[in-house]
Formats: sequence, C-alpha cells, structure tokens
Amino acid sequence: MFQSGELTLKRQKDSIRHLARNPLQFSLALIIGLSLVLFIVVPIIYVLARSLGAAEGVITLEYFQNFFDRSYYYRALSNSLILAFTVTSIVVTLCFMYAYLVARMHSRLIATILRSIAMVPLLAPPFIFSISLITLGGRRGLISQLLASLFGIEFSIYGWTGVILAQIIGLFPLGFMMLENVLRSMDLNLEEASSDMGAGQWKTLLGITIPLVMPGILKAGLLVFIKSIADFATPMVIGGGLPFLATDAYLLVVGQHNMEMAAVLATFLVLPTMIIFFIQNYVLTDKTRTTISGQSGVTSQIKMHRSIRGIFTVSSILSAILIVLAFGVIFWSAFVVIPGVNNTFTLDHFSTRTGWSAMGTSLQIAAISAFIVAFLGVIQAYLNVRMKIYGSRIMEYIALFGMGVPGTVVGIGYILAFNQPPLHLTGTMTIIIISMVLRHLGVGLEAGISKLHQIGINMEEASWDMGASKVLTFFRVVLPLMGSSFMYGFIYTFMCAMTSISAAIFLVYPGTTLGAVYILQVAEQGAISRAAAMALVLISIVALCLFTLTKLISRTHLARM
Repeated sequence: MFQSGELTLKRQKDSIRHLARNPLQFSLALIIGLSLVLFIVVPIIYVLARSLGAAEGVITLEYFQNFFDRSYYYRALSNSLILAFTVTSIVVTLCFMYAYLVARMHSRLIATILRSIAMVPLLAPPFIFSISLITLGGRRGLISQLLASLFGIEFSIYGWTGVILAQIIGLFPLGFMMLENVLRSMDLNLEEASSDMGAGQWKTLLGITIPLVMPGILKAGLLVFIKSIADFATPMVIGGGLPFLATDAYLLVVGQHNMEMAAVLATFLVLPTMIIFFIQNYVLTDKTRTTISGQSGVTSQIKMHRSIRGIFTVSSILSAILIVLAFGVIFWSAFVVIPGVNNTFTLDHFSTRTGWSAMGTSLQIAAISAFIVAFLGVIQAYLNVRMKIYGSRIMEYIALFGMGVPGTVVGIGYILAFNQPPLHLTGTMTIIIISMVLRHLGVGLEAGISKLHQIGINMEEASWDMGASKVLTFFRVVLPLMGSSFMYGFIYTFMCAMTSISAAIFLVYPGTTLGAVYILQVAEQGAISRAAAMALVLISIVALCLFTLTKLISRTHLARM
C-alpha cells in the first residue's frame, strides 16, 4: 500500500514536470480547469452560501427554518419527490418493454419506425407536450368537451395527471436510449442457454435478462429522476397551481426577487443530483461493464413467448400512439384559429416578429455553443488520455457533474455569481453561451475519451518522429481521426441548446429571448395556438439541421473516423 502511494505520487510529479516542459498544454489544462471550477462549482457554492444567508454576512439557518415552517414549501418538496419517483417508475417500465421489443424484433423496418418514434420527443422542449395535453384535455379541450357532451363528465388535465403524462412523453427518449443500448449489448448466449435448459421466457426474463441489465435500468432511472425533479416549465404550464420546487424557485426569483428562499429551494434540488452523481460514478460504474459482451446490434433468434410479446407490443404501441398524438395535436393546433372552438385554417399564428427573432437567436447561440463543446471536448479528452495531465480525473468528474446540475440551480447560481464585478456577465449573450457550453461539455469529453481509446498512438508517434510538433500532429492527425466524436458532441449540444429552457430563462436579457423561452411565455399567456406554431417552427429547425448534419457526416465519412 505504501508502494502504491509512492507510485501515485511519482506519477503526479511526472505529470507536473511534463506540463512545465510544455507551456501550451499547461495553459490549456489550466484554462479548462479554471473554467470548470468557475462556471460549475462556484455558482453552486454561491447558491449554498446564499441559502445560509451569506449575503448578510452572518451564517444562519433561518431560511431553512422558514422552508419547513411553511407547509407550502414542504408540499413543494414532497410533490417534487412524488412526481420524480412516479415518472421514473413509469418511464423505466414503459421504456424497458419498448426497448426489449425493438432490440429483439426480427423486422428491421418496424424496429426502425418504433425507434424513430421514441426519439422524436428529443426535437422539442419537454414542456411542449403540455400544450398538446391542454388542447386535448384542458377545460375546453377536445376530450373534455366530448366527455361533457356525451356523459356529462367534467374533466380537466390540469394537475397531477397532466404533469405526469407530459413528463412521461418528454423523458421517454432518455430511458429508451439507455435501455436499448444495454439490451443490444448484453450477452445473448445467456438467454439461449437458459432456454436450452428448459426455462420459460418469463423465467429467463425475470431471472437472467432483468438482473443483467439492472445497472442500465438503474442508470436510466437516475437520469430520468434528475430531469423530472428539475423540470419547472411543465408544472408551470399544466400543473394547475400545484407547488413544485423548481417552479417555485423560478417564481421566487422572477416574481418576488427573494434570492434567499430561491437558493434554499435550489439547494434541495441539487442535493439529489449530488447523491445520484455519487451512485452513478462510484457504485454503478464497474457493475455496468459486466452486462456487455461486444455483440452490439445482434438480435436474438429466440422467439418471444406469446404473452410477453402481447403485453410488450400493446404497451409499446400505446406509447408510440401517445407520442405521435402529442406531435399531431401540436401540428393541428398551429394551423387553426382556436383548437376545438374555431377550427378555421389560418397562418396568423406564424406572423410574430418576436418569435422569429427568438428562433434566430437560439440558432446562433446553439451553433456557437455546439462548436465550442465539440472542440473543447476533443482537446480535453486529448489532454486527459494522451497527456495524462495532473488532475484530469477531477476535471472529468466536474464536467460530468455539470451535466446533472438542474438548470434552475445553474440559472440562480449564475445570477448570484456573475451579477457583479469582477465578472459582470448577466445581461449578455456571453453568459447564455457559457451556460450552454459548461452544461454539455461532459458529452463532448466522454465522446472524445471513448474515441481516443480506440485510436492507437502509433500514427502520432510517426508524426513526431518525422519532425512535426505536437500541436501540428493534433490538428493534422488526431483531430481528423476524431471526426465522429466531434460531430457527436456538436449534434448533441446543438439539439439541447435549441430546446433547453431551465437555465436560459434566468439569463435572457431585455430585448432578447430564445425560442423555447418565447414559446413558454406565450403558452403561459394562454395563446396555445401561437405557442404550438412556434413550437412547430422550433421542431422543424432542429429536425432540418440534424438531417443536414447527418447527411454531411455520411458524405464525408466522419462516422467511420
């Protein structure tokens, strides 16, 4: 153990000496490390400090006491936890059945269609589906009017039903992606061996498949839980006045400018993230590796039992119908005067200069943020893997942690940290771009690390032997070989930046807004058709850009690099 400590210390000293001999690498590592600390760690510290009354110069628990003394805030906490657990349970269950059916399906065409439907909600901000549900089940919704006229039943989607349904649709792709990837990567021979030994499909499913993919199920559940508890827009639009932590934190900032209580609520939002981050990185990391066998993309030849196929098919079809219906209602609502009341065709809802300006601003910010994330992700991955810089593991953890911090916490933290000298960034486009970059840098970093582990160092050494500098080698040899990881980081960040709202809504400044923020504001005003029209524009822009980028990747063969 003493020798192991000495070896670790020696490696750290060697890393420091190496950086000292390479000032450019040292400068890049220092800039990236300081940026991660400044724009991820510091805002969270500001939130925690403000919740303890640090702005008044005295540490106090008065604001936490106020939180628990008022039943409204206590109900906001309990409602947020109930919502997150409920949505997580439903989404993971539905996504497992959906992913299992897609992964084990023999028809590639049907599997592709189902997979495409499951991924479509990624093109839109999650709260968009609240608009569809209001059109269907609002006080004057289509289903509400039908039930009232036929059975005299008064029905309203507002409240728990609407929030849960909207979050299920919006978070469905996250659960599906993780579970399908795990199911396609598991060792199928174990299922076949179980079947050969006489075990029925239900016994194989419960005794072999589910235990093997359990780490993936837990990771999917943890991710959905974080996204659900951090969502403030969906409860705001369709919550019917129910208290939730993220929504109330936003209202405390915007409506009352009560930063102390907002910081308290933000603290209760970030604590589950910290716990879940610890579980993912220290508990589930090693276990997840045991479920894969390198057989990705291989479909099982075992026929599913009739009962399993029936249950999973019905569940998957209902899930697909719900997603398609949600998007269909948005499309229809965008072209009628008042959905369900005056169904006359119109294009007036698209005639909004503010809305189109917001879309242009979103497109500009998303493109800049995506390029920075993709480029910095490659650079940081290269420093971590090839240069093995001192502190690279800590930098990687901070970048990954930044992805999980709720947007509400980020927004409040940025207001507290950067609303005064020496870094007075609020009220500028710069702070919005910084928030987008630092929240998604972990994706570009992980994609770059995964790609570098697949690339041998021989080509770089050959370039060095021929006299090329490390900088020239990076740009002429390494960067072209990492084209796929660069494009993955770019596409993911672009899509998230176009549809994200939680942090951005705190940081937009007067006279300028973003597409998703504008849609939320219009929906809050009750202009459902105009919100649907602008949502359709946003979805179309994201889909068109993704299609163009995908074609670019296929034609330039970046996916193979």
